[in-house]
Amino acid sequence: MNDPIMSQPVCSRRNFLQLSAGTLASLALLSVPKLSFANSTKITTTNLVNCPTDPLIVVEQSEMIQNAYKKIISTVKSINNSNLRKTVLDIIENPAPTIMKQYPSSNHIETVYQKLLTQNLVDQNKVSWETLFPKYSSANKMQQPFISAPGSGYNSHHSYPGGLVTHTATNLCIASAICSIYQEVFGYQVNRDVVIASEALHDLHKPWVFQWNEDGSCLTELPIAGTGSHHILSIAESIYRSLPADVIVAQACAHNHPGSEKDEADVVGWIKAASIIAGKDPIALGLLSNDGGALPTPHKQEGYITHLADHDWVLSVPAAQKSIKALQEVAKSDYNMTIADLKSAKFNHFRNYIGAQVSMMQINHAMADGGGKPSVKSLVNRVIIK
Repeated sequence: MNDPIMSQPVCSRRNFLQLSAGTLASLALLSVPKLSFANSTKITTTNLVNCPTDPLIVVEQSEMIQNAYKKIISTVKSINNSNLRKTVLDIIENPAPTIMKQYPSSNHIETVYQKLLTQNLVDQNKVSWETLFPKYSSANKMQQPFISAPGSGYNSHHSYPGGLVTHTATNLCIASAICSIYQEVFGYQVNRDVVIASEALHDLHKPWVFQWNEDGSCLTELPIAGTGSHHILSIAESIYRSLPADVIVAQACAHNHPGSEKDEADVVGWIKAASIIAGKDPIALGLLSNDGGALPTPHKQEGYITHLADHDWVLSVPAAQKSIKALQEVAKSDYNMTIADLKSAKFNHFRNYIGAQVSMMQINHAMADGGGKPSVKSLVNRVIIK
């Protein structure tokens, strides 16, 4: 998901070969047995005074997040190719911005910024060379673990510590199911290794882009090449680390598919921007056609499947937005928070802990499944006792 720039996604992501992506994703889920990693997760209660503020502590106390992370690791370990499996695991375990090894000084960053600007891959009214890359301490060290990062910008999907894990685990389940469905219904196998690797890595730099602030909010994402910077930086990281071309192209398709010339142009632009940042030639690597104007042909299905599997946002974005509003109402009515509190660290840590314990999805389900606000209150009161 492209966040927060894409909180209102472009139309092309709503349409895939005249078939609803949501429909295919739902069909995929129907073929999957009940997901044991999320069944009857235990809630760890706290009170408002002792509500954890450290994202690492928040995720440590969440059985839901821990189980989802285990699901990611077990799914990645199912990749057959040993080199690919090891590379993906290494990145999940340490999503360091190794691409920054190329930028030892501000002059190097200014140079790459000018290259992007020359090719209209960055908007100077929104991004300067100083803000092109998020802050970081070392090119060899992650800014935060994969497990503690949010799934998106602070008012979008899974925007709580561990949200990236629940988002990725969900997408991997969908991706794996689509692969199985195609084999069962159509009698052929796509390259599952490529699908799982690209889906696992499609948001690999959200831990870098969406770093937590002390007040419990996260950094605001800026755009590169018309999409959220996390997408471009993630592709660039895969290019820099020399992942297979098929994986990188499929990963780039997460935000759009090459089903039309216009949609394909988006993916081409993202690969060009990522290649510039990674300091690599996308044509030489087999990421683009010989003239650099298209993806390699024929288009492989793994990219389309990666795109389909990244459609958790169709439900989770509105679910999050409605749930956050509901949490604000409960915070006022049951925890005596003021309007000012709702814009402060007090509410941020409150909503972060609740999100990590039960997810915004479960809150939205409780609200939508006939229980309304009383059900939300009951669920919140189970997490944070008054």
